[in-house]
Amino acid sequence: MTSESPNELYFASLRRLFERTPALSFVKQTLEELTPGRARLALEPDDRHNNGAGCIHGGLIATVLDSVGWFACATRSEGYWLVTAEFKVNFLEVAARERVITTGELLKKGSELFHARMDARTERGRHVATALGTYTLLPRKFRP
Repeated sequence: MTSESPNELYFASLRRLFERTPALSFVKQTLEELTPGRARLALEPDDRHNNGAGCIHGGLIATVLDSVGWFACATRSEGYWLVTAEFKVNFLEVAARERVITTGELLKKGSELFHARMDARTERGRHVATALGTYTLLPRKFRP
């Protein structure tokens, strides 16, 4: 008989929440890692995600950066909903149609605000974007 820790059960509920996200139907993402204060998501691009130059549209990369920041913060929100209050992204390079790995790290957890840093790199390691996000804690919990 295996007994999961409360942390493992909570992270499993976050994974289920991720899998139920409607945006996954048009922006293919994979939740690769979830640890306290950290998350890693991969963007699996296809031709629908390209801009006019044939590269991944920056808005899609920004969407995944926001998501990975949210999940990094949610690992420490004790089940309470967070919403993005502020989000800033710097694009450093274009990403050709290749897998993009995003990482998020909780920088500071306050009583109502969570601050995170996020990065996006191609699978080959090219740093394509960096972002900062502030997430506001809501007074209601999500359902696993």
